[in-house]
Amino acid sequence: MKKYSIIILVLLLGTTMAQAQVNLDGHFYGQDAFKFSQYQNYGTARTAAMGGAFTALGGDASNTFVNPAGLGFYNRSEFSISPNFKSSGSTASYLGQSTGRNSTNSSIGHASVVFNRKNRRASSNKSSFGISYNNLVNFYNEFDYSGSNNASSMMDYFAEQATFSGASPADLDAEFDPVSGVAQTPEALYYQAYLIDPYENGYVVVEPSFPVSQSGRVTESGNLGQLNFSYGINLKDKTYLGAGVGIQSLNYNSINAHQEDFPNGEIFNAFVYQDELVVRGTGINLSLGVIHRVTDEFRIGFNVTTPTAMSVNETFYSAVSIDQKPNTFETDFSTVELVPGTFDYKITSPLRATAGVGYILPNKIGVISAEAEYVGYGGMNVRDKQSETWTSEQNRAIGDVYKDVLNFKGGAEMRLGKARVRGGVNYLADPYSSDNGIDRSSLILSGGAGFRSAKFFADVSYSGTRFNSAYTPYVLSVPENYDTAVIDQKSGTLTITVGTFF
Repeated sequence: MKKYSIIILVLLLGTTMAQAQVNLDGHFYGQDAFKFSQYQNYGTARTAAMGGAFTALGGDASNTFVNPAGLGFYNRSEFSISPNFKSSGSTASYLGQSTGRNSTNSSIGHASVVFNRKNRRASSNKSSFGISYNNLVNFYNEFDYSGSNNASSMMDYFAEQATFSGASPADLDAEFDPVSGVAQTPEALYYQAYLIDPYENGYVVVEPSFPVSQSGRVTESGNLGQLNFSYGINLKDKTYLGAGVGIQSLNYNSINAHQEDFPNGEIFNAFVYQDELVVRGTGINLSLGVIHRVTDEFRIGFNVTTPTAMSVNETFYSAVSIDQKPNTFETDFSTVELVPGTFDYKITSPLRATAGVGYILPNKIGVISAEAEYVGYGGMNVRDKQSETWTSEQNRAIGDVYKDVLNFKGGAEMRLGKARVRGGVNYLADPYSSDNGIDRSSLILSGGAGFRSAKFFADVSYSGTRFNSAYTPYVLSVPENYDTAVIDQKSGTLTITVGTFF
């Protein structure tokens, strides 16, 4: 199935606004590039507890990703691993009704090994090579929505799509395999499931009764991980330089199930429409960083990470299951499926550049840090080598919908003997060009503690955030006839890091 036939049913934060602006015939892949580029708190528990503000600091395994120059601070080798435990809660308001859901999952957030080496010719010059894995984005998300609709059904969307396609009933019969029950096009799927009927020069719904009881569940899973190979060098305890290569692995799945019940139905009791999207990708980026000691207490740091060039493959599945009234029509299939569709394309993620400062408190009782991060969302790019027109339309839409942002991070660590206490904040600015009446910025608050001995260390952190998003099950040509679920979401991530020196 060609990309132009893939239906927009995964409409996340701001997508309703995006659709109104871009007017693309098909899926807006800018929202996918954006979803796969939204990094939050990541790395070790120490870095996460300090809001990720580590660009001007060193001596932590997260430097392999945050700023490889920080590896120059190491004076011994280290191994560490950091499991994550994420909890999330959502309340979706749809058609005047609120539906809540809570869920949890776990993953490996960070794992690394750092090899330290002293320069025999200059004892003050040291270097370290680090290999690490970072879970940059945890896509796990789940929410339910439900409500009573007196204006439309998803069948209205099916009828509009079939009408716009211009396909005749004979065409839709030819696009269906009566042996396997598999349709070649979405329009044939709707038609062969008996959800739409031909009328004059188009199609209409088969079941026009109201109210329509609508409910659904959206489940997302997977992650964006990055394997880093980084090197940092210490030049006379004054300047630290670093470089790294990042290899990204994208693993994303979404399942959307939408059910409609007809309490006053004459043809149908109910039907369920379900789609599944499976996305896999691999990409590469480069990073360069520097940290400079201005004084013994004050240091500045800079890091630039090139856009990730990623090759992506997606597969789309769709099916409709029907529950008909007795003595209405005869069918050989209660479930009709759409032939799986595949699409290969390329994504270029945003350029990232960070500038930070760090200050060692008197008597080395602690450290504070702050930084600003530039993320060039407006420069994201998607490309289909087979269609320059499609590529130009998609990238023009990206420029219209998204803008470059400055994010701000800050953190502090206090030392109490072998114990550590930490806190941090991470402000993520709104990346949409039009606010559409919604503030889509978010604030991540974090805190944690740790313990360090000569051979062993352990850290724990908790990061929490709350934000709003939106989901539209289907769209119609008349906006007043469909609704959007507004979702109040909150999530928290517990990170535990354990490590040893060698």
